[in-house]
Amino acid sequence: MRRWIIALAVLLVVAGGGWLWGSPYWTLLQMKKAAEAGDLSALSARIDYPAVRADVKTQLRERLDRTEGSALDRLGAAIAERLADPVVDAAITPEGMRALFASAAVARAARPSLTSGDPGDMRVRRDALGRFTLTSANGSGPEVVFELQGLSWRVTAVRLPAGRLL
Repeated sequence: MRRWIIALAVLLVVAGGGWLWGSPYWTLLQMKKAAEAGDLSALSARIDYPAVRADVKTQLRERLDRTEGSALDRLGAAIAERLADPVVDAAITPEGMRALFASAAVARAARPSLTSGDPGDMRVRRDALGRFTLTSANGSGPEVVFELQGLSWRVTAVRLPAGRLL
């Protein structure tokens, strides 16, 4: 009887570890398929739009607040700050996220690989047990942050590339 309990415990640990390792790739594959099929409801179920919009707006405000230069540069930054919220609201939509997840780079990231491919490829980077980031292989593109909510992964943030506003 004791052997069965130990065997069951080992099986549960192995299954749980396999799920933790493979579930991000499965999530990306499912999001890619939903994006290609135009299934916006399936795609939207895995995205926390209010959290993503708030994150992008905060990043834009911080970058615009750091704008230095002439008075004209600061005036441009002030105007851009006023326009940032409506632009972000219009960009972070099911259609906008569909375009991101329908890309070929996301398709390559959905397949785990130990070799580095094209510099435009996306890679899965583990940040914590309940968080991973979809990032470009060369670090020049946006990063999409996923967090584990219950038993499913959801997009909770999009980090803009350094040095660029958009």
